[in-house]
Amino acid sequence: MTGGERASGELEYPAWPPGLTDHTALPYGFWRIMHVADGRRSIERVAQAVGASEPQVRQVLTDVRRWLDRIAVREQPLTAETQEALRQALNSVVGPMGELMIDDALDDLPEDTALSALLTSLNTQLSEAHRQTLARLLRTRGIA
Repeated sequence: MTGGERASGELEYPAWPPGLTDHTALPYGFWRIMHVADGRRSIERVAQAVGASEPQVRQVLTDVRRWLDRIAVREQPLTAETQEALRQALNSVVGPMGELMIDDALDDLPEDTALSALLTSLNTQLSEAHRQTLARLLRTRGIA
């Protein structure tokens, strides 16, 4: 264990994780903390600066890393395996109509599209309840 780390391995002086930029879409509550997490302030000082507890700051740091992981997964190129897993998930949500929905969406997208583009296209065709169910299924399969 080095001087700036705790037993959990989390840095005591939090900084932005790789992949986080000023343009990353994060909830306001995350940005409120990340704005002051500059690698020079301790967890305690970050918490004081934003009026949060240290456990809250630690949780946001963990949540931001998870958020970035999800973004990376969504921006991955659409592979045959990912497409098949998406087909299975969508079919379990809307039935055989899912096949047609994916085929129609793919017809309108470029050949080297990202998973996020296909999901965005599909989400425009789904009800809120179906979107939530599909998202939950995809998360459990490690896709989105």
